[in-house]
Amino acid sequence: MTGYGKGESQGLGVDIEIEVKSVNHRFLEITTRLPRFLTTLESLIREKVREVCHRGKVDIVVTVTPTGEEGFEIEIDWGRAMAIWSALEQVAEAIGRKGELHLSHLLAHQEVFNMRGKEQDPQLLWGTIEEALGKAINAMIQERQREGEALKKDILSHLTRMEHLLSETAHRAPDLPQLYRNRLRERLRSLKIEVPPERLAQEVALMAERTDISEEVVRLRTHLGEMRETLMRGSPCGRKLDFLAQEALRESNTIASKAQDAMISHMIVEMKGEIEKMREQIQNVE
Repeated sequence: MTGYGKGESQGLGVDIEIEVKSVNHRFLEITTRLPRFLTTLESLIREKVREVCHRGKVDIVVTVTPTGEEGFEIEIDWGRAMAIWSALEQVAEAIGRKGELHLSHLLAHQEVFNMRGKEQDPQLLWGTIEEALGKAINAMIQERQREGEALKKDILSHLTRMEHLLSETAHRAPDLPQLYRNRLRERLRSLKIEVPPERLAQEVALMAERTDISEEVVRLRTHLGEMRETLMRGSPCGRKLDFLAQEALRESNTIASKAQDAMISHMIVEMKGEIEKMREQIQNVE
């Protein structure tokens, strides 16, 4: 499922901003982008995400911004500073104005100084990071839940349609032997072939046994019922739903091949269409 969340927190002279974005993916895949000095906390960040996410591609971006003077440190390029000061002295002496040389002339050369954010101890920053991460994850989860409710409603509509088609299939199944008997009689009559009644009954009995779909109907009904129950229980349920959908498709194919009935075949084609639509949505379910 897709979702986006952003969280912020402040502490120890820095602002922590964390963005968490998830998109659909069959498995759980987590990528992180964070400052180099925080790499030791990557496993902790990943673990926090795994606690609430079970499927999806999740991207985490951590930004650290120093605040106040305690959050910065200045690095002085002493070699550059001495070279510039020496050059300034030579120029001042050459033009006879050495007495007017001041420190401000050196400070005007910004390349002497490198201001950067102070690298804090990662462990000391973990509390601040954890707070921002929690806010971001909660915001993302709320979006995922809204999408999840929409997916649930859609999948349930497909399940309802499949259950209706299966009921129609099960209702027609007991009529198959008699329908086969009638077709066989018509065929024999058109060919002007006389067959003893007991031989005809034997052939119909064999056909009834080969086309018996009662077990497949029971298994398929069980799969659909379990899918409905799994959906109502909530996430994580994506992998189980995917497995049950595959089993439902397998049973549907078996029913179509065994029944040898045009009307049942038509209903199974519709049912398989519903299964495929449902499987597309299931890929987005956690």
